[in-house]
Amino acid sequence: MNETGYIPRTLDKQEQFLLWDIDQFIVAVLLIGIGLSLGMMIGGIVCGSAAAWQYGKLKAGKHAKFAVHSIYWWIPSRLFVKTAVVPDFAC
Repeated sequence: MNETGYIPRTLDKQEQFLLWDIDQFIVAVLLIGIGLSLGMMIGGIVCGSAAAWQYGKLKAGKHAKFAVHSIYWWIPSRLFVKTAVVPDFAC
């Protein structure tokens, strides 16, 4: 059986949907969905595509998990992280 398929150059290659990385695709789909729910389909498509493109430019050359690092540093921790014990950092 002759099977052909895509073989990534590195093991760390991020998944893609068409031309966008998954995180760019999520940004676009969220904004397009908001536009559709507000009755502005063309505006949602334009804003979603522009935001995904800008996000791609922002994360170019950065770590593959740039979005996760940004969320960790910029979103208040009380919204998504609840630690049971805080380690003692005193010397």
